[in-house]
Parts: sequence; structure tokens; C-alpha cells
Amino acid sequence: MIQKTRAELKTEVKQLFKGRWKDAILLCIIISLLTIFGVMSDYSSRMRSGDPSSNGETFKQLGTFTGADLSLILAVVVGFLLVQLVVALVIQLFRIGTSYAMLDWVRQPEREIHPVSDSTIGFTKRYGWALVGLIIYKAILVFLWSLLLIVPGIIKAYAYTQTFYVYKDMLATTSAGQPRPRYRDAVTRSRQLMKGHKWQLFVLQLSFLGWALLSVLTAGIGQLWLTPYTYGVFANYYDNLQAIN
Repeated sequence: MIQKTRAELKTEVKQLFKGRWKDAILLCIIISLLTIFGVMSDYSSRMRSGDPSSNGETFKQLGTFTGADLSLILAVVVGFLLVQLVVALVIQLFRIGTSYAMLDWVRQPEREIHPVSDSTIGFTKRYGWALVGLIIYKAILVFLWSLLLIVPGIIKAYAYTQTFYVYKDMLATTSAGQPRPRYRDAVTRSRQLMKGHKWQLFVLQLSFLGWALLSVLTAGIGQLWLTPYTYGVFANYYDNLQAIN
């Protein structure tokens, strides 16, 4: 099978969504809203951090704290970081679940979409804790490679981009009663699939930059269409990678 071009991947997804954009938007609505909220929060944080007087006032106040005060602050910071970690994992499970539903749709064009159950599949007993472990495992690998230098970390991050898709397919072919696929095997398979394709994926991601800018100019409203479009294209990209390998 011949590898599809960027234009072919995108055209096929547009054809898939033709007459069903409502399904596509609803399937990705949680991710779209989270993205819009994240961008707005980041912009607000940058505006506040840009005020030097507020930063100076914070440092002055720190100098008046006692040891007990600092211990309390440390506990609050640690608690905040733990909450942030849990939130990040929850968001990632939404992303993976949505990408799984999109991959099933790419493979079964006539498939009926159930936005709530499809986008939350990452929280089910079949996937839940296994995906949490895989998320952490993959993050640790990328982090360790990044300790060498930034470039090796980026290269490995691209090599592991298909890990979650791979795990889904591996789990689907695992017979009942058999051990679950190993994380290492999913990562290895992703690395094999991406051999010679990392730059291609980078360019594919870059091709959405214009749409992302347009989404910003529309106060995030365009994200409602951009999110399902990108998820569909990347699911189609993985499906094509599997086919040519």
C-alpha cells in the first residue's frame, strides 16, 4: 500500500465528516472547550506575570514569613502540584478516549457516534488505569531522553507519538484471560512505525498552524471545528502507517 499524502489524509477526513460535522464537533467538544479555556488562562497568566510591581510585592511579603508559614506554603504548593497532575491525567484520558473513538470512525465510516460514551472511553475499566500507567511510562522515557539534550528528547517524543493508538490495537487483539500488552511493546511498535516518518508528521502538524491562528482570531470559536479535524487527520495518519507497515 502506498503512503498517503497530507492532502489525501485531509480530504478523506473532510469526506468522512461531510454531513456529520455535528457528530464530529460533539465528539470533541470537551477537548475543544479545554483547549479554549487553556489558551485563555495562559493569556491571563502572562498578563498578570508581566506586572513587575506585583512580583516585587510578593518577594517583600515572603521576607516576613516565619518557618511555620513557609511550611504551610510548601504544603499548599505540593498539594496544588498534585492537583495539577491529576487534572493533567484526566485531560489526557479525555484526549486519548477521543482519539480512539476517532480512529474507530476512520475505520468504520458509517459508525454511529455517541459523544459522551465515546469521549470518555479512556475512563472505562478496559482502559483507565492501564492508560494512566502508559501515560506516565511514556512521559518518563521522553524526560530521560531529554536529560541528554533537547534534540534527542524531541526525536524520541515523535518516535513515541503513536504509542496510545498502538496500545489500543494491541489490546484489541489480546484474547480474554491473556496478560495485557506491555507498555514497552507499545512504545517499541510506535518507534518502528515512525522510523523515517518523524519529519513527515512534523510537517503535517505544522500544516494546521494557519487554522490555529484563525481559531485564535475567532476568540476560540474556530477550535470547535479545528479539534475534530486534527483528531481525524492524525487518526487517519496512524491507520495509514499501520497499513503500509
